[in-house]
Amino acid sequence: MIFEFDRSVQAFRIEGEGFRTLHFSPAVSINGGPAENLKWKPGRQAHVYQAKTPRGIWELRLRSKGARLEVSLQGELTRNVDRAVLTPVRFHDFRADHALVHGRKMGGCESYLLRRGKRESLESSFLIAITRKGYTLQLSHPLAQKALSGLSAGIADRRITGLSAFTVFEPCRKIRLKADPVTISISPDGNGQMEAWASNQAADRELLAVPQEGGWNSWDYYRWTITEEEVLRNAELIASDPVLSQHVKRIVIDDGWQYCYGEWEANSLFPSGMEALARKLTRMGFTPGLWFAPTIAEPHSRVAQLHPEMLTPGPAGVPFIGYSCMERKGFILDPTHPRTALWWKEIFRRYAGFGYRYFKLDFLSTTVKARRFAKPAAHPGELMKHIIAPIREAVGPQAAILGCNFTFDGGAGLADAVRVASDIHASWRYVKRNVLAIASRFWAHRRFWINDPDFAVCRGEETSDDPNLHQLKMLLPYMQPETTSRELVPGLDAMDSLADLTAREAETWLSMVIISGGAVNLSDNLPRLNETGLRLIRKTVAAKKGNAGIAIDLFRSELPAYWVQNVSADQHRILIVNWSDYAAVFQMDLEALNIPHRKLMNFWTDQPVTVQGGRIEIELPPHGCLLAIS
Repeated sequence: MIFEFDRSVQAFRIEGEGFRTLHFSPAVSINGGPAENLKWKPGRQAHVYQAKTPRGIWELRLRSKGARLEVSLQGELTRNVDRAVLTPVRFHDFRADHALVHGRKMGGCESYLLRRGKRESLESSFLIAITRKGYTLQLSHPLAQKALSGLSAGIADRRITGLSAFTVFEPCRKIRLKADPVTISISPDGNGQMEAWASNQAADRELLAVPQEGGWNSWDYYRWTITEEEVLRNAELIASDPVLSQHVKRIVIDDGWQYCYGEWEANSLFPSGMEALARKLTRMGFTPGLWFAPTIAEPHSRVAQLHPEMLTPGPAGVPFIGYSCMERKGFILDPTHPRTALWWKEIFRRYAGFGYRYFKLDFLSTTVKARRFAKPAAHPGELMKHIIAPIREAVGPQAAILGCNFTFDGGAGLADAVRVASDIHASWRYVKRNVLAIASRFWAHRRFWINDPDFAVCRGEETSDDPNLHQLKMLLPYMQPETTSRELVPGLDAMDSLADLTAREAETWLSMVIISGGAVNLSDNLPRLNETGLRLIRKTVAAKKGNAGIAIDLFRSELPAYWVQNVSADQHRILIVNWSDYAAVFQMDLEALNIPHRKLMNFWTDQPVTVQGGRIEIELPPHGCLLAIS
């Protein structure tokens, strides 16, 4: 990749394969004003440039690192401001074929094929990838950040418009500002680029061991209806099953056990109390786990009523309702307040003392909505550390922590596992929604944490015998007294049931869980599964773990259909998925991928897979898949 400063257009020029010539211009925006293009003059050192505006003096540094270009923008303001946005890289418009964006936390990944008439606004967090003629242009920030950095662009027909990488300082407390460095690279291997980006940031970390034990979680089937009795019914089935008992060793009670968010005491549905339940599960051979939303306090909780100093204030100087989900609302606890840290330590030390060794911490990203903290110098990117560090101290190194809605800029070393996909439900539309996050987050698995793709669910009419299968209606809380038509609540009719997976679709979703290489947590009403459902989950939990699977068509499709997973040095899994509503023929060249294929077996049927000339050619039914192991 070649770069230079083009004086004639006051822009920096990049020459890269697939894209030919690209130009970018740095910019600065102050107090919400329009972005100012900066007029650069070469500095005394090579690839250092300087600019001056009425609001500040700015310096741009470009450094070549092999096939990568690092761009750094910093400056000194002439006076204090409330908000500043530094944009080291803002590309001029260019043609492209595909775009991939990342969210800041679980889910949030989008994939676009650029077509005539396509119009989209793209928002990404730490990385964005644009592909043209088989080459991928990747813009990235460091994963671990202090200020809020992001990337944005637009799609207009077959062009990318306004592709920018920026850092936001709000509130802006300093005169000297330094944006997160932006790395630019172009490669024919988009997955390899993401992997290299992750490896550069985890160079001193050993790969984490992949846990071989699975778990069961109460949420996806029971939600807020979970009871002590139902937890034990599921645990008893697992303990009595010859396969599940060997592989499912963790029982997690999710949301619904507590009095309310912010008041972490057992409610009437758990009459024996949480300590007694932990003892029972431990005697049965399980690791007990418990769900918390540690940063949320509902208005009627004692902590919200008696200790408002622990709540983050809004612009008016008083606590504000920053959390809202399913019409349940709450204040945000200030993770930098010393009383909050002491309160967390007390709660989690107590539950660790009860015997809980697995803690699911949810809604962590809500804290980012706050802008004022007891510790004025608190950076948005460091909030996860402020939350998890005191909890980790309380539960000790022997306990495992799952970060849910964890903002990835918190970085490694905080949570043992992190949710990477959005909430799954036993419905095909959610399977399709989650595939991109699993495909796009492979680089985090074992480097930063263990990826959690969300629950391994399979229930439906073909896999369970359950009279209450369609009872829960997730979107009903959004119906208001004045709502005259159910069509006024988007998606309500489509979500009358959260359990409409066919056995074939369940097989495809469980294949995605296996190919992710990450955590396996069941979340169905197990006693209600029939033999078809039990067969599916038995094979899922018993599947040998591997590295995170790689979607080899991630940068040329909107839903990747072809996957390869390294299980061991000489063993691979391949996955082919038909996302369409029609039967279709799929081909995969195993020789080109260096995958042994002399004995390829269908994982679900234990039947050999036909390979001719080193290639698989197979017709798959709608929503079906082939999961095979060499």
